Amino acid sequence: MVNHDNVFDALAASHRRQLLVQLLSGPQDVPKPSGMSREIAEADENLLQNHLASSQTIAEADEDSIGMHHIHLPKLEEYGFIEWDRDNDLVTQGPRFDEVRPSLRLVAEQQDGRRPKSPVVIDRR
Repeated sequence: MVNHDNVFDALAASHRRQLLVQLLSGPQDVPKPSGMSREIAEADENLLQNHLASSQTIAEADEDSIGMHHIHLPKLEEYGFIEWDRDNDLVTQGPRFDEVRPSLRLVAEQQDGRRPKSPVVIDRR
């Protein structure tokens, strides 16, 4: 049974949506944070959570990389949409990827400026 809340939550953030669309084509490399970003991520869990929750940024930090590794990838993995091999920095389709695949195809077609190949059917049960 498809959990639509998880599908919509996964697609709500552009970083998650883009990664999932890229997974339609195959496995994706996700480099680990480096430099200042790695130092922030490894310093302390509370410090990391406070940093991610604040609107402040650190000039040398790659906020996208920190967010990807500490918010987006864990969430997608929890939903089962991805499998994340942390040792090899590789993301592949997870056991529940097929639940999000139809929505991803629509997103991909929209990004390419194409019309959907098949009509969108709304189940009004």
